[in-house]
Amino acid sequence: MTSEKQKAANQANARHSTGPKTPEGKAVVRLNACRHGLFARDVVLPSEDPDAFEALWNQVRANVSPVGPIEQFLMDSLVNAMWRLGRLHRAETALLHSRIHELKANRLTSQVRSYKESMVDLPGFPTRITDKAAHAEASEALERAKYERDRDEILLGRALDADAKEGDAFAKVARYERSLERSLYLALAELSRLQAKRRDHPSASISDAITLDVEGTE
Repeated sequence: MTSEKQKAANQANARHSTGPKTPEGKAVVRLNACRHGLFARDVVLPSEDPDAFEALWNQVRANVSPVGPIEQFLMDSLVNAMWRLGRLHRAETALLHSRIHELKANRLTSQVRSYKESMVDLPGFPTRITDKAAHAEASEALERAKYERDRDEILLGRALDADAKEGDAFAKVARYERSLERSLYLALAELSRLQAKRRDHPSASISDAITLDVEGTE
């Protein structure tokens, strides 16, 4: 636990801190502002964790160490695809969860009705419960199934389901997954290619690296 003395020292240090002073440190701060102001805002949904996105972004950046705006753009595209693939996997799980409990709710609805008997075989007339204990148990299970089907945590899957046409939600998930994976692998391959060219020609700029590759394919 932090002592009062430590808290006071931390607050004093914070007051004296004016942020990064080196060009490299200032560049990082500017990059973070750009990322949070533009890229992250466009990728992270309000219901998602921006800290998790930031952690992923930082991990990928530390791993690939992009140099220059083109490599940075490719790295951002890579992170974008990774984040959206993770979202898609969560949506698919949520969609399965919703579908399972929809089937369960339908089955339990029929079960609840089976414990009711109409006094007159016409719509709108009163009914009586033939087995109160079984009816109560089935009704409680039905409410749980409806809650699981409709709870907020699986709205992502239901949104995907609502957007699909003719009930092809899972086929759409598969197509979307393939598209995102292609984007991910293309960005990674292009980033790796440019970085390899830069390492082979350390004095060359990114545009030079692109030119070298184009010339090499002629």
